[in-house]
Amino acid sequence: MSPKTYTIEIADATGHSVVQMTKTELISEASKAKGSWIFVDNKMVATDELANTDFDSAQHIRMVPALQAGSEDKMYTIEIADATGHSVVQMTKSDLIQQASNAKGSWVFVDNKMVAAAELADTDFDTAQHIRMVPALQAGQ
Repeated sequence: MSPKTYTIEIADATGHSVVQMTKTELISEASKAKGSWIFVDNKMVATDELANTDFDSAQHIRMVPALQAGSEDKMYTIEIADATGHSVVQMTKSDLIQQASNAKGSWVFVDNKMVAAAELADTDFDTAQHIRMVPALQAGQ
């Protein structure tokens, strides 16, 4: 029996290509393409967490190159809360602002102080010891 394949959208110059890959092939490609981001059902998954990710229930898997605003942009270590606890990723300030703006309702904490997405551009990350992005807490309905 051959290994199960999954439909993967890979961003490219034409928009994206759609390919079939096994889980092992996706992990291999993600490892080779340093800086690529993998999204499983619109949740970013760190490359080292792919082996523990359940692809069988996934509706949408994408691989995109990390946003690069230029070689002079400083990278920061960001913890992004997820179902496994959190993923640790490297992002520029611009990347974090875009990610926080796209993930409506997410909270960003810089050294345990919540910072509104609109205020991130004016925040000094160079002195930050700990940067986290978490989904907003939702009260019961």
